[in-house]
Amino acid sequence: MRTLKIGGGLVIPKGSGTAVFTVVSQVNLLKYREVVFEDVLYLFDIDVNLFNGLKYYKSRGYFEKNRLCIS
Repeated sequence: MRTLKIGGGLVIPKGSGTAVFTVVSQVNLLKYREVVFEDVLYLFDIDVNLFNGLKYYKSRGYFEKNRLCIS
């Protein structure tokens, strides 16, 4: 695995794969939805979440008041 340069310096990913999250629907709080991020890196040494915005927007995702949303 290659080293990544981020604001705090260099980090080496601990792994890669697919991340799956179950989230509450904003429209109907009784419904849940599965969000899948493929080809992601596991960065153990940082305390924030990073994501590829371009891949997210291409899959019809968007931001609303600092929240990730899916249409």
